Amino acid sequence: MRLIILFIFVFSSYSVFAFQVRPMVSDIQPMGSKSQETIQVSNTSKNPLTIDVAAYDLLIDKSGQEKLKENDNDFLIIPLTSVIAPGKSQSIIVRYIGEPLLSSSKAYRIAINQVHVDLGKAQGSGIGLAMSFRTLLNVVPDKAEAKLVIKNKEQFKKGIWSVSLENKGNKYIRLSKAKWTIKSKGKTLSLEGNDLSRALTGKLLLPNSTRTVYIKIPSEFNASDSKLAVAI
Repeated sequence: MRLIILFIFVFSSYSVFAFQVRPMVSDIQPMGSKSQETIQVSNTSKNPLTIDVAAYDLLIDKSGQEKLKENDNDFLIIPLTSVIAPGKSQSIIVRYIGEPLLSSSKAYRIAINQVHVDLGKAQGSGIGLAMSFRTLLNVVPDKAEAKLVIKNKEQFKKGIWSVSLENKGNKYIRLSKAKWTIKSKGKTLSLEGNDLSRALTGKLLLPNSTRTVYIKIPSEFNASDSKLAVAI
């Protein structure tokens, strides 16, 4: 019986298991000299590392669920597969060759997948380990801009708000990179950086889309009598 264990790492720069991937988030343009990214894959294990690379369209529904659709037409990836020796690195060139005249930014996941690794006879024949890093790659047209609108906020439960957001612009928004400010009864709370990232469930808002996110807010701030501002 063949066993495959899959680990997914998103928005992380390293793995203690087998390999490192950098960068995990990047922007490129739809054409010209800035229409490609170089991803560095480092084998930190003591064994040869076999990888393959694939591209996916990234979609997010209103509930925040991420949907991936394989897309092998929008990118030229060199090499698609590679064997990396222990302690060595491999540069992966990812060049966008899709629609050059984009009206808004497009988000993709570039997956760097470790393929079958023989764990040895002691573990049983056919047992393998697979790992995958899924990077975020945005193709952003020149002069694209995001425009965030807070449509609604509600007290979901004690210490947690639900916030309905809309991006009326043509560029994605990384909500965890914004600054969230809450004011109520003379008190002010600012969330940004790691504190915001830990408090917030939704990290990405695509252009021309809406979604509801959940954020941990101290119970002394109630959504009904607080003012919320998000600076992107």
